[in-house]
Amino acid sequence: MMIKFIHTADIHLDSPLKGLEIHEDAPVEAIRGATRRAFDNLIGLAIEKEVDFVLIAGDLYDGDWRDYNTGLFFAGQMGRLDAAGIKVFIVSGNHDAASQITRAMPLPENVTVFSAKKPQSVKLDDLGVIIHGQSYSSRVMSENLVLQYPQHDPGFFNIGLLHTSLTGREGHDVYAPCTVDELKSRGYNYWALGHVHQREVVSTDPLIIFPGNIQGRHIKETGVKGATLVTVEDGRIVKAEVAELDVLRWSSCQVDLSACETREAIYAQVRSAMEKELGLADGKMLSLRLQLEGCRPVHASLHARTS
Repeated sequence: MMIKFIHTADIHLDSPLKGLEIHEDAPVEAIRGATRRAFDNLIGLAIEKEVDFVLIAGDLYDGDWRDYNTGLFFAGQMGRLDAAGIKVFIVSGNHDAASQITRAMPLPENVTVFSAKKPQSVKLDDLGVIIHGQSYSSRVMSENLVLQYPQHDPGFFNIGLLHTSLTGREGHDVYAPCTVDELKSRGYNYWALGHVHQREVVSTDPLIIFPGNIQGRHIKETGVKGATLVTVEDGRIVKAEVAELDVLRWSSCQVDLSACETREAIYAQVRSAMEKELGLADGKMLSLRLQLEGCRPVHASLHARTS
């Protein structure tokens, strides 16, 4: 039997992108709607690939919504998956737990939000899959949740769903701390993690992955953003591939000007660097920060023109 699922996390639906709207001529509406469009790409991918289910490993929202439209949009997207026969399994993260109105939002029957009281296991008998997960009960989660997760069920393909910082990651607060060895001790086939916004394959045996967020929100969240599409055949993972979902790409580019003798040479070097980054963005909107390095005699005149 072949099974396909998508593992995503840290969607931060309707979270603003920081540092762009202050600029004149910025595409304000496109910027404001970036996380929704990336999420729409996720739903479209799930339907196109005919996946069996979608895993969301926390921080679906970004705290309390500005208005109820955020929740209505999400419910509508879940309805699209329901119509396609695709189930969704969610553990809430620290940002979700901070939201009061999220808890009262009615969702379609295809959506399961795991309990915050203790680990919960959901069996998909027709697929031979069991998913273990626990949501956050509060914004600050200092408890090691993994220690309470059950041991694997040998009759199923076991998936662990968890929002955690593991032993710590730069730029991220510590939540639900645990070690890789503690994850492995459960005997699961796959660990679907969330919280860290940069994609990271923590382990290959078993496969333990942070998929990263689906849309970068500021200049510190550069590069490709998306989800992980996993294919399982006869109880073994045969493929775990990156699916790009972002609609606006962030990039920080260092340009070495030390060999440039003239202003024209500097312009050419900068233009070449920008064209390269545009090519890497593959047609997406690009927010590019240029860092010019290398002291030359023309530096003073350039600086004077920008002062």
